[in-house]
Amino acid sequence: MGIVVDPEYAQILAKSAGQSGDKITDILAIRDWSNALIDAASKAVPYPEGMQETVHSTTTSDGFLLQITRFLPLSVRQEYEDVEVEHESKESTGSKGKRAVIFVFGGGMISGTVSVSRGFIAAVANNSHTQVFAPDYRIAPEHPYHAGVDDVYATILWLQSHAQELGVDPARIVIMGQSAGGGVAAGVALMARDRGLDPPLAGQCLRYPMLDDRTWYPESDLRNKYWTWSVAANDMGWTYYLGGLKKEDRNEENTPCYAVPARAVDLRGLPPTQIGVGSLDLFKDENLDYAARLVKADVGVEFHLYPGMPHGFDGPHGFTGKPAMRFTNEMWEDEARWIMKL
Repeated sequence: MGIVVDPEYAQILAKSAGQSGDKITDILAIRDWSNALIDAASKAVPYPEGMQETVHSTTTSDGFLLQITRFLPLSVRQEYEDVEVEHESKESTGSKGKRAVIFVFGGGMISGTVSVSRGFIAAVANNSHTQVFAPDYRIAPEHPYHAGVDDVYATILWLQSHAQELGVDPARIVIMGQSAGGGVAAGVALMARDRGLDPPLAGQCLRYPMLDDRTWYPESDLRNKYWTWSVAANDMGWTYYLGGLKKEDRNEENTPCYAVPARAVDLRGLPPTQIGVGSLDLFKDENLDYAARLVKADVGVEFHLYPGMPHGFDGPHGFTGKPAMRFTNEMWEDEARWIMKL
């Protein structure tokens, strides 16, 4: 048996030949290229009817004014309205808060914003009937580690402190990240555990997360032509995120696990975890390894491997700007079902 390639992905690959951004070397040009693709794909996702967006802010420990966008689905808003009507007819001590998701956008540690991922974030909120809070965390190279991790952790603290007014149960907060955002989310989950966050996170949902700066494969690897996020791009993202630290100079002392979750020695005590990744994703092996280590650490894990799918298969493949591959909805449904159990 050879490499399994989903037929739909094979068709997209054929149509997109020669349109890759691998040859772009300027960091800002790469960011513009990546943001344009993410934005096009995100806008292709039908925006849910009745979704409400509001922008909030908090100040991080180093004085940065962090913007946080709240995505409130119509279904959740109607539940709140039904509770209010019920309370008008009888005495009540107040409604119980509901779960919430903190969504960490992707972009290789060097690109991405809440705005360009808006469609994807709204889909999470709508599919899981859960309000989502998305911080515009700082990215490299202007803001290397640990700015982004601190921003997302500050979002958790802000949400817990404002839980009652936002209708959130502070014990039912799930952190979710996509690609590089999955790596940041996993780092924040480790930080929350070590700092004794109270109440702790209810779960972490990691969509093809970027977890390990040591991942490397030779150019001769047969999967190379199917990767939509290359070894070279991955190393560039990690290098900028780690403040310019080259791969050969990184070690356990100067590369903490909050920056690179796969370097964590002990995974015990982390919240229940859901991970989904395609079999043709550069991150497949590191995701499998992380899931296995979580299982060995007695953490509840749900792992999904989508055969023949590349990195970001719900994103801009074929450079058409359309997240149209058949496993997209399956992955989103798997995530929503898992979130709704918490």
